[in-house]
Amino acid sequence: MQPVRRSSRLNRAPTAPGSSSQPSPAFSQPSPASSSWKRAHRRSTRAASPEPLSPEIESLSDTDSDNDDTPLDETEIRVNQAKEQRFEESRSMYRTKSQLYLELMAPHTTPLDQRFFTSAAAERFHSIRRRKFITQHRISLTDVNMQDVRNIVRGAGLLHTLTDVDAYQPTMVKEFIANLQDAEERDVGVAVYCRGYMIDFSSSLINDIYCVPGFEDDPNWLGENFDEVCGFLTDGRINRWENMSSKFFTRTNQVLYKLVCTNWMPTMNYTNMNQDRLKFVYMLHHNEDGFNFGKLVYDQIMVMGARTKSKRAWRIMFPTLIQQVINYQQRFPVDESTGFPKLVVKDIKAGRGNGADARPPNLEEDLSRTIADLKAIRIRLRSKNISAL
Repeated sequence: MQPVRRSSRLNRAPTAPGSSSQPSPAFSQPSPASSSWKRAHRRSTRAASPEPLSPEIESLSDTDSDNDDTPLDETEIRVNQAKEQRFEESRSMYRTKSQLYLELMAPHTTPLDQRFFTSAAAERFHSIRRRKFITQHRISLTDVNMQDVRNIVRGAGLLHTLTDVDAYQPTMVKEFIANLQDAEERDVGVAVYCRGYMIDFSSSLINDIYCVPGFEDDPNWLGENFDEVCGFLTDGRINRWENMSSKFFTRTNQVLYKLVCTNWMPTMNYTNMNQDRLKFVYMLHHNEDGFNFGKLVYDQIMVMGARTKSKRAWRIMFPTLIQQVINYQQRFPVDESTGFPKLVVKDIKAGRGNGADARPPNLEEDLSRTIADLKAIRIRLRSKNISAL
């Protein structure tokens, strides 16, 4: 079986008898799912102007492209076929709900048009239409070098967030974000207007999409001792937070930190050692009871939706995840070029840093060193005063 490349795998759906090619609005009688997605026949001819980046921001990848032409292997193809079957079953359920409970699924007020719920949403879209994305990553299911990473992620219940992938439609994702501030509250989460439909959006829905296992209480992973976290992530080479750097990661934890920075707590500043992200990696190793991944993502996206008019250069997070929230409920034709998650790999340079003080923290030693430094400063000041006389 020949590997499939991104250009030929843009979100296919199984054929449904009597289906039509266009979805109907959520507030009218819904039609069955479309038989298949049209392949994208046109690409945007207008190049977006470059997004200015803050000086401290450093790209996670060698290139700034949102596309990945790495072919899917047979195992990945089978996994995505199983994912698509789950998604089609979910879409069938939402079609039934629309038919039986139209008053619950329809918007409570009349939308502005097919794309925007209000004129304010249209203005928000205009402010973000040129923004770039933080491209999410996927993981190989067959690469033996990634077996350790897969085992850790599987144990934390997050493997589906790296294997169940779709190409995303940039304009549709930006429309979703623009309409987010006008979302209508539901019993759980909110409903966001998207091309004539109301799309459910909640932390529990995100957990369902990615098969995140059940949980009772979130682990207190933010309360971990940070020096211990640094020692664990560097295999004992760095035991003091002030010496922590990405170059001291083990190769396994280097990949996990990159995944945190793209798929779970996104940022473009990979070289900045953020304490919450480092503790998240530590939690992946040690948490066996699961945690509320959906809430972690939901809260970040809601905050992002509230800052669409921010003048600071920021990129759009979770494009693949937002597209899958939509695909889980409705099928739309592919009408533009799309982005696809990149394949994460290990950095051969990871763990090669040297020259740091790897001693474990010791309060008495730190106090003695501080006192000695203060005495030295006092002596220099006294000598300067004597010279001045």
